[in-house]
Amino acid sequence: MDVKRLPVTLDSDDQAELAVFGDPERLESDILRQWAQQHHITVRDNSESGIARALLRAGAESLREKALEAGYARLAEEQRSESREERLAHRARYANRVDRSYAE
Repeated sequence: MDVKRLPVTLDSDDQAELAVFGDPERLESDILRQWAQQHHITVRDNSESGIARALLRAGAESLREKALEAGYARLAEEQRSESREERLAHRARYANRVDRSYAE
């Protein structure tokens, strides 16, 4: 596993968020620790770096999901706006690609 340390500047809002997720009395802290455990991320005690790493990964996962949703929505919109002939042409191109991949 490749590890890299980065200096990160946190403003007061960022520090307040870390404090919320680092407070064992808060539900947010418990939920983050459960999420981190499910994703094999270690958050030791109230390690700010561990909490920040888990929040970074959770945020990245959330944004990836939103990107997929946006992509699917765009694809659905394109399919709705295509004519029957365009849909048939797309299917034919796809079928040709699949056939070529199996022929190799």
